Amino acid sequence: MNPLTALAAGACGWILVLGLNSPVVSLAMTAVACVLGVWRTRNASVPATTVALAVPVGLSMLLIHAPYGSERIAPLLTADGLAVGAALAARFCALMACMLAAVAYVRIPELVKALQVLPGGNKLAYIAGATLQLVPHGSAQVKVVRDAQALKRAPVHARNVVTRLIMPVLTALLSQGASRGAALETAGYDLPGRRTVLRPVPDSAAQKALRIVAPIACVAVVVWI
Repeated sequence: MNPLTALAAGACGWILVLGLNSPVVSLAMTAVACVLGVWRTRNASVPATTVALAVPVGLSMLLIHAPYGSERIAPLLTADGLAVGAALAARFCALMACMLAAVAYVRIPELVKALQVLPGGNKLAYIAGATLQLVPHGSAQVKVVRDAQALKRAPVHARNVVTRLIMPVLTALLSQGASRGAALETAGYDLPGRRTVLRPVPDSAAQKALRIVAPIACVAVVVWI
């Protein structure tokens, strides 16, 4: 599957969840997204991450809305306030599930190549690739700095974490970014025109049509209902 198709499917989920604004739709979309995520990854990472993201937000929604309603059932607790908080929590959970399920079908190199061949997509491809790879690059750099400090017998703790860990990591990431920028400029990164790739990501006519028709259909469903 082309990564743009997966992202379009995730966007369709967002359109339905936000447009229909129904707890039933939110729960249904959450279930569908989790099933698709498990089928793709062959593990429970998508449902687990969805729960990890949704539980704190859901609890905050309940704390904010539960005391304020007209149907009081206990001190600082109202039935309609609980319903509003639960609906908002379900909606947030559905949005996160749709996003995570879509990302599960996307590989960063394929996404960058798919964006690169679009008109004016070379800069967008670089921004997307750099942003999505920032976390793994940062994690790898943290490990390198920790190992270097251990070899120097300079332990990292709360009092010196800024000088011995954070600043070296930031300096290394900025230096690497500057080096990549110079290499891209030398390779003609800023030149106008379309880009080609040696092995483009498969993209059939059906997928191209689906990326256009599916969002329009979702908007039509929202307007009709």
